[in-house]
Amino acid sequence: MSISLIRKSKNKSLYLAVLMICNLLVGFSISPASAIAPSQISVLSSENISSVVSGSILKVYLNVFHSMEKISFTVNFASSDTTTVITDAVKMAVPPNSGFHFSLVSGALLSESDLAKPIKEITDSNGKMLVQVYPAPADFPLISFSGDTTLISKSDILSTPVVANGTYAIDSNGKNIKFFIKSPSNLIGFRKITDAPLTPGFGGVPEYAYLEQQDFGVTATSPGVWRMLDSNFRNVQRINDVKTKYGTSLPEGHAITVSKAGNPVVISTITRNVDSTWLKRGYKLPILDCIISEVHSGIAIKQFSFWDWAVANKSVSEPLIDKMRLFNDPQSASSPIDVCHANSMQFHKATNDYLISLRSPSILIILDSNLQKVKKVIETDNSLQHFARYYSNTEITALGNFTFDKVSQFLDFKLSNGKWQLKEIPFPVHIPFCGNTQYLDSTHIWLGGGCGPFSPGVLGAIFKVTNSTMVQVGTMNMKDFNYSYRADIVAK
Repeated sequence: MSISLIRKSKNKSLYLAVLMICNLLVGFSISPASAIAPSQISVLSSENISSVVSGSILKVYLNVFHSMEKISFTVNFASSDTTTVITDAVKMAVPPNSGFHFSLVSGALLSESDLAKPIKEITDSNGKMLVQVYPAPADFPLISFSGDTTLISKSDILSTPVVANGTYAIDSNGKNIKFFIKSPSNLIGFRKITDAPLTPGFGGVPEYAYLEQQDFGVTATSPGVWRMLDSNFRNVQRINDVKTKYGTSLPEGHAITVSKAGNPVVISTITRNVDSTWLKRGYKLPILDCIISEVHSGIAIKQFSFWDWAVANKSVSEPLIDKMRLFNDPQSASSPIDVCHANSMQFHKATNDYLISLRSPSILIILDSNLQKVKKVIETDNSLQHFARYYSNTEITALGNFTFDKVSQFLDFKLSNGKWQLKEIPFPVHIPFCGNTQYLDSTHIWLGGGCGPFSPGVLGAIFKVTNSTMVQVGTMNMKDFNYSYRADIVAK
C-alpha cells in the first residue's frame, strides 16, 4: 500500500512532499503492542543526519540543507512485537524487527521560523510521540539584526560559525537560509569564487568553496580538504593533497582563488629546513614556508615560494623579515616558525595578477599570473592584516588587525604616481585575529567575522564613516556561536 500526501508549512516557505511505503501485509491485523523505547528505534537517511534521545523521543536532525532536495528516510524498530504507529494522520502496523520508508522534499529556502518545528512526527497508536525530524540541528546559530542594516538586508552572507560541537558553513539571506552544512570538524574559508570561472569538475562547475580541516598539528595553520560546490551547493570537486616541488601536503584553508586558465590556486604551508644566516637573527628552528600553487589534477603546475623569493631578493626582504615578530605555535615552543602566513588571495582579472596578504611580515604582494615575479610589495604598517582585496585597479582595501596594539583599522591603499599610499581609519571595535572588511558604499564599511567575535553574539557590523571617523550603525547577530573566521558579503 502506498500513500502520497503534500503538506504546506504555515509560512509558505517550506513544501514537504511525503511518500510512505508501509511494510504491511495483505490481511495483516493490527493488534496492541507494548510501549517501544527510543533505544529500539533507528533512523537512516540519504542525507547526513544526527539524532539524540530527549526523554522518550528520538529527535532526528538534518545536518545539511539544499534547495528542493528529495531526502529519503528509513525508520526501523528493533522490537519483537508489531509496532503500530501514526504519521500524517495515517495508522500503520510495522511487523516485528522491521520498518517503513518516507521521503521529504525541501523548499527553495529554509526560513529561520521553521527551524524549531518538526517536519515529520511519528507517534504510537495512543498518540505518544516516538520520533521527530527537524530541518536543522538544535544548536543552529539563529540570525538577528539590530540597527540600520538596509545595506546588507538583501545580500547573501557566507559564514562559518563555530559552535560547541562543530562548525557550520551557512549561506544566509536575511533570516532565510539558502544552504547550510554542519561538520564535526573545523570549517574555514567559505566563499563564492568570482575571481574567474573555474574549469568544470566531475559533477559541474564550482562556484563556492570551503575547507574542512584535517590536520591540527600546528595551530597557526589549517590544512585540510577543499570542498568545491556548484551554484546549488552540490559537491562537484575537491582538492586534497597537493604535490609541490617542496613536498606533498594538504592545502591551507585561509584562502582559495582561481587562475586565468580556470585552475584552482591554493596555499600550502611546507615545513622546511633553511639557511637563514643571512638574516640578522638567524632561525634555530625550521620554518613554515608559504607555497602558492596553481593546481591541476593534484599537481602544482605553477608555484611560488615566499622563502625562495626572499632569498633571491634579500635587499627587499631582509628589512621586512628582520623587523617582524617571530611567530610559532603557541602550544609548542619547538614548532616551525611561521615566516609568512598567507591568509588571503585574489586573482584580479583587470590587472592579470594575484593580490596576496602575508600576515607575519605585514605586507601585501602583487604577484604576476605565472606565480614567478613579485610586481610590488606593499607594507601595511605592521598591521598583521587580513582579507586584502582590489576595490578597483587603483585601490586596495584590507583589515588591519594590529593585534598587539589592541586596535583594528580599515586599510585603504590608493595608487598615486606609481606608489600605494595608505589611509587608516580606526574601527571603534577590535578584532585581534582573522575577519574581513569591505566598502558597502562610499560612506559605509562592513566588518565581519574574526577569531573571537568583536562583541558577544555579533557576526558582523556596519559602520558609517564621516571625516575618517567610524560610528557603528547596525549589526548582524548570531546566537550561541563562538566565532566565524570571516563573514563574506557576496557581491550582487
